[in-house]
Amino acid sequence: MRKKRNDFDAVGAERMTDTELSKKLGSYQRTESIGILLGVILVITGCIMTFVYRNIIVICILVFAGVALFLLVAQPAQKKKKALMQQQLGGFFRTELTKAFGPEPEPATLPIDWAYLEAAKLSVVSFTECTVTDFHEGEHKGLRFSAANVELRRTVEEKSGPNNDNWMTRTETLFRGIVVRCKDICDPALDIALNDMFQERKKDDITEPAAFRKHFSAHTADDREADDQVTPQLRDLVQKLEASSRTSKLCGLILRDGDLALALNTRYVFAGIPEELDLRDIDGIRKWFTASLAGMGNLLDLITESPALTGIIE
Repeated sequence: MRKKRNDFDAVGAERMTDTELSKKLGSYQRTESIGILLGVILVITGCIMTFVYRNIIVICILVFAGVALFLLVAQPAQKKKKALMQQQLGGFFRTELTKAFGPEPEPATLPIDWAYLEAAKLSVVSFTECTVTDFHEGEHKGLRFSAANVELRRTVEEKSGPNNDNWMTRTETLFRGIVVRCKDICDPALDIALNDMFQERKKDDITEPAAFRKHFSAHTADDREADDQVTPQLRDLVQKLEASSRTSKLCGLILRDGDLALALNTRYVFAGIPEELDLRDIDGIRKWFTASLAGMGNLLDLITESPALTGIIE
């Protein structure tokens, strides 16, 4: 029986069957997971010994060994995994993207990068590290939009040690999810930005004004308070965005100059493959990718159909 071959993309690259690609990607994924797991175990063990034995030499050996496993084993395997997947399936990915959202403009007209994210202030907390992946710009039912998977982090210094007499630096994740920009989607007169206040949500009904104000700040471009501009329709839109998946939580939403910008904490991955997916299932990779594009279309429909974008209170 003839083996199924996947899409051939890179010029001069060896074309692999799905079976061959499955084995290779599975091997890289397994190596990456083992490297991360052992590295974390060694680092945690070293941290525990800080409080128990105070043996600096042993602690350093454990921590450095853990970091080395990540840098020399897990990270290279991750890079090879992503490069191979792009080499062998990149053609399929691009074809599906073009079918779903048309050709991408060059250069991008709605960029999502460090400069934009810093200026937009979709998060009330400033970040010091930023990762943007799978950025794409296209059109959905006449709406020009761009989207990307984004992670924002900051470094925090805090006291540590048995007597709080040492300082340690750690990295804190502020946001992990998708950022979406839409052009000419709302009433140009609207000028409002909503930001998550990082309050524990519990079972609060954010469609109620008091509960909404507890969890979100509202302000204009010149930082004037804008609670009076938060309409029932806007609260309903936020609630629907967070209900779009079990893991979704709004970080920021800006309606200004006819455009919309949205940052949504979510495990959903746009135009990409989540880390937890079994890469030995090549058909599963294809199906997940196309499903992620359909998910973006559904999200854009939810936004465009909202009466909140008209600025009219019904």
